[in-house]
Amino acid sequence: MINKILAYFPDSVTHNHFPAHPSSEHHWFQFTEEEPIWISIPKEQISEDQLDLLKNLLQYIETDPHTVLTGKALAWSDFLFHGGAIPPTAMEEVRFIQFRLQAKHIETEEINEALQGFFPEHTILWRKDSYGMIIEEKKEIIEDADELQSISATFESDFFIKISFYIGKFQTISRQLPGFFTNEKQVFLELVKLTNRGDVFTFEKAFPMLLATQLPDHLQDILSHSILDAFGDDKELMTTIKTFLESNSNVSLAAKKLYVHRNTLQYRLDKFTEKTGVQLKDFDAAIVVYLAGLYKEMG
Repeated sequence: MINKILAYFPDSVTHNHFPAHPSSEHHWFQFTEEEPIWISIPKEQISEDQLDLLKNLLQYIETDPHTVLTGKALAWSDFLFHGGAIPPTAMEEVRFIQFRLQAKHIETEEINEALQGFFPEHTILWRKDSYGMIIEEKKEIIEDADELQSISATFESDFFIKISFYIGKFQTISRQLPGFFTNEKQVFLELVKLTNRGDVFTFEKAFPMLLATQLPDHLQDILSHSILDAFGDDKELMTTIKTFLESNSNVSLAAKKLYVHRNTLQYRLDKFTEKTGVQLKDFDAAIVVYLAGLYKEMG
């Protein structure tokens, strides 16, 4: 197949290694049999239909002319996306904190400088103007969700840009790591399609959200004609139930989050039980109600 592509596009070139600074005048593809091969084809010589066809046959490599990688970032990019060597690290485990900026016009250098200030000990790898990852080696002190939430709020107040984070799982650095990262990337990209809020996600937070939006039709129908009927247009009731369940069914904590009296919260909980016959203290029932709330919220 490679020979046919080279014959069809005579100015295309094969490469044994993906270049550190790929030309933005070319489309780049990766073909893997025993050893990976990269192919560059001049953009002016390929039509949109041909490009779509090649994307189905080969792995398309997205390049960003504004992002120049060096040092550790280049080594990690080569390892994760181009089959390169495992980068030298001081620790045996790393995790990826992905981020996505929500803005039409982004001053990449200014944003990168801010991120470097927040994460001076970590490697920051940009993939596009609006998307990248922070590579965190496992040490005694690690980043937590509250810190990232504060950083997200700072970006919104100082740069007027919403930024979403996805905190990945620590994994041993091995040849299996790029595949694991690919799965985490897919989770994050699916999440940002569901919500435009600047937020901090983990797998535990993402899993029920994605599950709730991918329910088969017959389960959606049952939810709609039972639990969701109880919510109706009463957003206050849905928010109350969701907050109560997210507070580990702790009435005092949920009431504090909602800024209401305990008795007011209990009244709303009783109202929901009366409408549905569902006991929220039952663990299985609580899971179903929580997924129903997410399904309505995401929908």
